Amino acid sequence: MRSINILNKSRKNFIKASKVLPDGGSRSTIVLSPHSIFIESAKGKYLKDIDGNSYFDLNNNYTALIHGHSHPEITKVAIQQIKTGTGFSFGSKAESSFAKLLCDRNDNFQKIRFMNSGTEAVMNAIKVARAYTGRPKIIKCENSYHGSYDFAEVSLDGKNDPHTSEPISTAYSHGTPTGVLENVIVIPFNDVELASKIIEKNADQVAAILFDPFGQKYGRSIPSDIFIDTLKKACSDFNILFIADEVISFRAGYSGCQKERGIKADLTAMGKIIGGGFPIGAVAGNKKVMAMFSASNGRAKVPHGGTFNANPVSMVAGMKAMEMLKKNDFKKLNFLGKKFREGINEVFELVNIEGYAEGQFSIFGIKVFDKKLSDNTERGLTYKSKGLHRYMLKNGYWLTPGLTGVCSTVMDQSDIDPFCETLLSGIKELLG
Repeated sequence: MRSINILNKSRKNFIKASKVLPDGGSRSTIVLSPHSIFIESAKGKYLKDIDGNSYFDLNNNYTALIHGHSHPEITKVAIQQIKTGTGFSFGSKAESSFAKLLCDRNDNFQKIRFMNSGTEAVMNAIKVARAYTGRPKIIKCENSYHGSYDFAEVSLDGKNDPHTSEPISTAYSHGTPTGVLENVIVIPFNDVELASKIIEKNADQVAAILFDPFGQKYGRSIPSDIFIDTLKKACSDFNILFIADEVISFRAGYSGCQKERGIKADLTAMGKIIGGGFPIGAVAGNKKVMAMFSASNGRAKVPHGGTFNANPVSMVAGMKAMEMLKKNDFKKLNFLGKKFREGINEVFELVNIEGYAEGQFSIFGIKVFDKKLSDNTERGLTYKSKGLHRYMLKNGYWLTPGLTGVCSTVMDQSDIDPFCETLLSGIKELLG
C-alpha cells in the first residue's frame, strides 16, 4: 500500500483559490474536506498532485476518460488540430466524419447534433421533444441524475406525497421556478404499477420520458426489464418520445446501453466518453425528430447555437477515442468491472460485515452499512466522510466520494488484487 504525503501545497492553493472561486473551484463534485486536492499532471491510470502524491484513478473524471489520461494517440491528433485551429465559426470535415462514425454504431441514430456537455445534450433533447410533440411536460424517475438543467434535476433529492405515495416534483436547486416543477412529472424508479398509473394520468401533456438505461447512481441501481418494458409501452401507446440519457451509459457497449437493453430511443443524449477527454455533448435521433434543429424551411423550431459546438479539437479527439473502442474493448472493460465486483464481494466475505458490490458493465460500487466505514449516505455529506473513501484516498486510490469505481482500457486484471488488498486493510483498520 502507498501512503499519501501531507497535502500542504494543496491546502495553500485551496486557500488562495477560495478567495476568487466559491468552494475553491468550479465543480461541486470535487469538494473534499478539509480542502480540495490540486492535480499537477495525469498519465494513463495515475494522477499526480502538486504535493507529489500519486493516485490510481478509478474515478476517470466521473466516467469520461475511458482510455485513461493523456492517451498518446488522442493527444497526438488533438495537438495536430490545435496547431491547425481550434474554432472557425464554420463547419469542419472532422464534424461530419465523427457524426457518421457515431450514427453507424447505432441504428437509432440517423442524425446527430453536437454541443459541449451532457447537461446541454439533455437540455436540447427536452427542447426538441417539446417542439416535436407540442406538449409541455416531461417525465423522469425520482432521484435520477440527468445533469444540471433545472428541468432535468427536479426531484434529484425526491420525496413522496404522504397522501398518495406518489413522488412530488421538488426543486434541487434553490430558486427553481414553480413553473419548472409543474412541467416535470416524477415517477418512482422500478415501480411498474405506480409509474404506469402516473404516466397514464398525465399522458396527453407529456412530450417525453427522460430515462437513463443504466439506472441510477452510475448504474449501481439497475432498472428491471419489466420497468423498461413499461416505459417503452407507454411511449408507444401515448405517442410519447423516449429520450435515452446515455451520457454515462454509452460506455456499456459498442452501440450503447440502449441496444443492450432493447430500447429504441427517439432521442439520445451523449457526452463524456465520446469527447476523448475534451468537452462534448451530443443529441442523436431519427430524422423526423432531429428535423426540429433544421432551418431548411426558415427558422428552426429549435434554434441551436453555441460558440464551441463541434469544435474541431473535441471532434478529432472524440473520433480517435471512439475509433479505438472496438467490440472486444467493451468486452474487456465489462469483464474488468465484473472482476472488481467479484473481488469486492470476496473482501466482504473475509471480514464478515454487511456490504457488497454494486454496478454493471465497466462500473462497480461499494455498498457498506457500518457507520465507521461510511459515515453518511446522503450525497452531499459523503464528500466529508472520514470513512472508507478517505482511507482509500490516503492509500492512493481515487474513487468517487460515493465509492464508485470506473474501468478504463489502460487497466488490466493485475490492478484488481492490490485494490482489494487495500480495501480489506481499510475495513479492518476502520473497524478496529
